Amino acid sequence: MKKIYKTKEWKGYGKEYYHNEYRDEGDKIVKYRCRRAKFFDGHENNWETDEKAVESWKRNDSKMPNWLRNLLG
Repeated sequence: MKKIYKTKEWKGYGKEYYHNEYRDEGDKIVKYRCRRAKFFDGHENNWETDEKAVESWKRNDSKMPNWLRNLLG
């Protein structure tokens, strides 16, 4: 799995921040929504991170955005 592109981070609700990552996973390209959120556990502030796949394309998919196809070469 190789990261192709990472978007700028944007602020969500409260202490949440998001960004998208596009990753090459062999025969397909997958878009992940990544989140990091700060929470207080009673003693100190901690950052929690998670991610989920939100969209994917096969390498020759005509529905893949042109800018992403251009990055692949």
